[in-house]
Amino acid sequence: MTDREPIRRFADRLEHYLEELGADLTTGGEPTFVSRCPDSPEWHTEAVGPEKLGYARRMAARLLADTYPGALVMQVFGKRYPGEALPRWNLLVLSAPERDLWPDSGRLLLEDRAGGNGAEAVDALAAGLAEALAVEHAPLPVAESDAPASPVGRVLPLDRESGRWVSDSWPTNEHGCVELVPGDSPAGLRLPLTDLPPDAMRRALTVELDRGALAVFLPPLDLEGFEALLAVLADRLWALGLEEVVFCGYPPAEAAAAYTVYGIAADPGVLEVNLPACSSWADYDRILSRTHAVASAEDLRLTKLHLNGAVRGTGGGSHLTFGGPDPARNPFLHEPGRIASLLRYWQHHPSLSFLFSGQFVGPGCQAPRIDEGPLHGLYELEVACEGLERQAGPVDDLSVDRFLRHLATDSAGNTHRAEICFDKFGNPAAPNGRLGIIELRAFETFGAIESMSTTALFIRTILAYLFRKPFREPLRRFGPALHDRYFLPEYLWSDVRSICDDLATEGLPFEADWLRDVLEFRCPVVGTLATPAGKLEVRQALESWPLLAEESAGATTVRMVDNSTDRLQVALPASKDPPGMLVANGLRIPLRRVRDRLVAGIRYKCASASPALHPHVDVQSPLNLEWIDGTGKVVAAADYHYWNPEAPSYPDRPADVDEARRRREARWQVREERIGRKPDPIDPRSSPEFEITVDLRRNERPDRDSGG
Repeated sequence: MTDREPIRRFADRLEHYLEELGADLTTGGEPTFVSRCPDSPEWHTEAVGPEKLGYARRMAARLLADTYPGALVMQVFGKRYPGEALPRWNLLVLSAPERDLWPDSGRLLLEDRAGGNGAEAVDALAAGLAEALAVEHAPLPVAESDAPASPVGRVLPLDRESGRWVSDSWPTNEHGCVELVPGDSPAGLRLPLTDLPPDAMRRALTVELDRGALAVFLPPLDLEGFEALLAVLADRLWALGLEEVVFCGYPPAEAAAAYTVYGIAADPGVLEVNLPACSSWADYDRILSRTHAVASAEDLRLTKLHLNGAVRGTGGGSHLTFGGPDPARNPFLHEPGRIASLLRYWQHHPSLSFLFSGQFVGPGCQAPRIDEGPLHGLYELEVACEGLERQAGPVDDLSVDRFLRHLATDSAGNTHRAEICFDKFGNPAAPNGRLGIIELRAFETFGAIESMSTTALFIRTILAYLFRKPFREPLRRFGPALHDRYFLPEYLWSDVRSICDDLATEGLPFEADWLRDVLEFRCPVVGTLATPAGKLEVRQALESWPLLAEESAGATTVRMVDNSTDRLQVALPASKDPPGMLVANGLRIPLRRVRDRLVAGIRYKCASASPALHPHVDVQSPLNLEWIDGTGKVVAAADYHYWNPEAPSYPDRPADVDEARRRREARWQVREERIGRKPDPIDPRSSPEFEITVDLRRNERPDRDSGG
């Protein structure tokens, strides 16, 4: 692991640099976690399930103990996505500066268990609140529509006007109950608001039982009303001796500005943490490290162990966010040309798009580059950048949204699934869309939390550099070279080094080697082979899985990806005239110089899949690698197996990292018995798309033997 002290000293230097610029740059992030055994649907594809909320509550309890004492924990609800029965929840930890927002955390139920309250507790709390708030209407019983005579809770229409609490009388059924809309959500989300008279109040507080817990649903209120209601609730709960309370509903609209907001959210396949915006990297590092400690204490992980022994990130992303403390001090709104500078620089440096991302990259992923989309994308983005650069002085967030909304999208037009996402910058269509935040989505979890923190420092440093030295170079037309070169780790690392060279010119000496752990995790060495030309190193490279045609999935359609291909990088120390040649599956692999190394990519069909492209191509694993000397003889050979070399499958996931390592090591086999044979290699077919990478799928030899 990299020594952290030089990194901390550099971070202090960076903060002085930003201070001299007068740039109040905030940094946030979204680390994601999975359980030890992530095989159930909620840890695979689904957002919600039986385990996640319990994990979130226990994490919140640990945070209250030492990080956010006096904070309020409440469960809020976001969008309801197609195909999902319920809106996704988000557990918020709201902390007020220098005061307690909720001083009695012992009354909150922050465990995954049933409570011991009964219906009498619901009635007592609802009546006590109505009395304390001095409203003229009594709480009404609420009932399910299929049992309209059986109350399941109480509802109190409630609002605050000119510092005074007001209520309303709602119509009820023949049994005196308000009938809820059918569903499993809290009662506060199922009130029959559309059936109320036109002049009726349309916000209310509800109290109900949730597995024995007292679930209190807070209506939408302004900051003053929200805190006043909390004070009344604290007083009533204490007076009545009630415990095991769960708060849900709506935080105040001003929460992001008034509080430190820490979120733990249900997301497909993962538990996502939304870190609060931090004014310095040191603060970000501290809260990210604390988050990891809390998650680890609950046996949550940053990585998944795959069947073949590969260790990868959670798959749920670990995006980075940057903005300002408020609109007046947002460095991107203060000088909108900075946004154009960011867009241009990112497009010039593919390592920022690929090296820190997850397993799925390319046009069909959830964070595609703009030059992986429609052909007009680059040209139109250049026009937009020129327009942003011509804006004089501060602008509002909505004007930035008009510039970029229709460009910063994925290929289907989804504004949230863009590499550089402005969905939370100035988006008037979303409740949290005007936070002035730029979200960088091509980032995922790594094996070590320190690597994730150092990556955030790297990106913060790049932004500081661009604030002082705007980047206005024309956008690059990479064409096919984008994937051919920059899916290979040697080109990515060379690009990182060039970025560090840029930073050094402005007095920001960020060391590329501080990110070496990221490279080793993202593109690990899968095997080495001693050759007369030096040690041949074989690394995992990146691979883009193409989207396939739409298929029916009941009431909707889905698009699968073809994940039957893999890509490796082979590299040797640079030599003027390497003694011999590299052969893979009977094909000569040309090597190209990248700085001080000789490099090539090998793309091949690693497994069978259905549906998939090219059914005529057979599986090309194991990959037979041979070094042939000047006489045409094999002098070194190895096989690389993408899958288990001893069986069709593995019985289960690796039990731990040691078993995963053993599986990986077993897939690389040195084959000394092939030394001395004289194969007949052929030259690969060339194509404009693959100059550095050889695609074995187009070079399948009908006479290929296994070399055994």
